[in-house]
Amino acid sequence: MAEELKVDKIIEKMELKVLTPDIDTADKIVTVPDINRPALQLAGFFDHFDSERVQVIGRVEAAYIATMDKETKLERYEQLLSYNVPCIVYCRGQEADEEMVEMARKYQIPLLQTSKQTSSFEAEIIRWMKVQLAPCISIHGVLVDVYGEGVLITGESGIGKSE
Repeated sequence: MAEELKVDKIIEKMELKVLTPDIDTADKIVTVPDINRPALQLAGFFDHFDSERVQVIGRVEAAYIATMDKETKLERYEQLLSYNVPCIVYCRGQEADEEMVEMARKYQIPLLQTSKQTSSFEAEIIRWMKVQLAPCISIHGVLVDVYGEGVLITGESGIGKSE
C-alpha cells in the first residue's frame, strides 16, 4: 500500500525544474493526492490550511504577490513555509522572487517550476498522484475454468488452492 510519495518522484514524473538545487528533496514526501493554491494564505488567512499538499503558485497568486510590499511578503512567506509544506510549484514558467528563495532556504522547502498552464498542471499532477497514492492490497488466488465458467479461489499462500 503506497502511503507516501517522494517529491523526487514528482519532480521526475512532472519534469519540473528545481529552483532551489541546494535544498535536498530526498526526504520530502507527499501523503495527500491533491494540491493547494495558497491565495488565501498569501492574504493572511490560515484557518483550514492544507499544508500537507503540494502548493501551486499560478498567475493569480503571482499577480497578488506582485502587489505586496517586501515586509508583508516576508511575513506571509514565513507563515506559509513554517507549516513545512512538501514543495511549492510555480506554473507558467514563473520564477520565485528573492524573498521566497531566501525563506525556502531557511525552512528547506523545495521550489519547483513548470512551463505548463496552471489548470493543465493541476489536472495532470492530481490524476497521477491519485494513482500513486491509491490504496492497494495483494491477495493470493487462482483462476480456474469449471465447465466454461471462470472461478476465482482465494486463500492463504500454500493452502492448496491450485489443487
